Amino acid sequence: MLPVVMVCSGLAPGQQAPAQASREWTSVDGKKITAEFLGVQGTSVALKVAGGQVSLVPLVKLSADDNAFIRKNSFVYHPVWQAWPPDTDYAMRNVPVKEEPGMANSFIYTTPHFRFRSDVNLGTPLMKDLAQVFELTYSLHTKSPFGILAQPKKDLFDAWLFGTTENYMRAGGLPGTAGIYLLKEKVFLAPLEQMGVRPGSAGWRKESGSYDSSTVIHELTHMLTHDMLNNLPLWVNEGYAEYISNIPIENGSFKTSRENIREGVLNKLVREREGASGRGRVVGIGDRVSFQKSGTPTVLRRVAKVLQMTDEEWVTGHPPGTAPDPLAGIKLTPFGTSAGEAAERMRLPRLYQTAHLILYYFIQIEGEKGVTKVRRFLNENQKNMAGYLQYVEDIAKYETQMEEFMKQPGVTRTEDGRIRYPSNLIVPQPPEVPFKDPNVLKLGGLGALLGGESANDVGARIEIALMKDLGAKLRFE
Repeated sequence: MLPVVMVCSGLAPGQQAPAQASREWTSVDGKKITAEFLGVQGTSVALKVAGGQVSLVPLVKLSADDNAFIRKNSFVYHPVWQAWPPDTDYAMRNVPVKEEPGMANSFIYTTPHFRFRSDVNLGTPLMKDLAQVFELTYSLHTKSPFGILAQPKKDLFDAWLFGTTENYMRAGGLPGTAGIYLLKEKVFLAPLEQMGVRPGSAGWRKESGSYDSSTVIHELTHMLTHDMLNNLPLWVNEGYAEYISNIPIENGSFKTSRENIREGVLNKLVREREGASGRGRVVGIGDRVSFQKSGTPTVLRRVAKVLQMTDEEWVTGHPPGTAPDPLAGIKLTPFGTSAGEAAERMRLPRLYQTAHLILYYFIQIEGEKGVTKVRRFLNENQKNMAGYLQYVEDIAKYETQMEEFMKQPGVTRTEDGRIRYPSNLIVPQPPEVPFKDPNVLKLGGLGALLGGESANDVGARIEIALMKDLGAKLRFE
């Protein structure tokens, strides 16, 4: 779950982003070559020449015009992603934990990549067990298909664990949740109770049996992909967190083969169809086969609708600029809740499921091709963000210039707000607004994801491909 960040910029949602076509490059000694711009890696630029060979060329060896082009169109180059590495690359069975001094009622434990603060004394042995899923998730994200791995606010990622749900909510947690990532503070919060940890006569201990770690992994994914959050719409960020959190874990390792990830998707669909009774339970091959053969469709949202969905509509259920139907909550259901309340209760789970399947499609079904599309979506939005931030900087400069201008002799403001000034002065001009639509920073690069096709055509193709791949009947509405 993420807080919403609404920002503004240039292209209209769904408008095709310009392709990174081949161009002529010139070295400082005058040699020329035609190549495709793939992005920047450190102090070098990645160029792909005819035939597909990729070369990293130092920026200092390219002309001033080439460097100006790169600065204007800069984005990070990531090597081609084909598949997750083998399961064993993510094994995490013995996490080193150090206990550090804390203040009163504060206990601090550190692992290679996380700092845990707890309001109860957990002890090193228990903390080793709890930290395993955190370090395991970090290890997985170092191989992310999108090449995204956030940096901690300081030296380590911060996670706060709470002995009571009340303390968890007081710190910013939400009722009924097993964890949450606070975007502004860059901190992960979780109630220990939801991690299967409770107090006993011998201190805090983990109850026998495994707990459902999917919510923890989901929120950690937001933390570890922090740099995606303001540059991609909520449906992408939530869909990717769902995709990651439903990769099966066995024997201290993510099971990342294509078939294992497919089984994880089916397991999620089986549990969601069963509702509250199915959450957290282990789903076996018999459950998956029964689900596939039952012919009972799982109701999801239309893929085309989700592809174009703004953050505002994701959160509220209503497109920007529209109001809720005032009659939606009047008719009562047999259970005593309004029809509007019942619909709202189903809306978000269906959105999360559909977004999960969309990311599964691009990563697992389309593979390298689909991952490249999502990367381009992100790159285009990052360019729009850069333009917006430059505009904010230019506005600040303009306001400073206007303050100085108003101090000039003979400059006055009339009662109707206009400015009078001597003819020998030149009034500063405000920078041109680089955006027209308030959703462009999240959806402006959608055209790169759609590859020039309409959302309806792409959405219909995704729906068919998902049903074929999963061998299940799904209903998108």
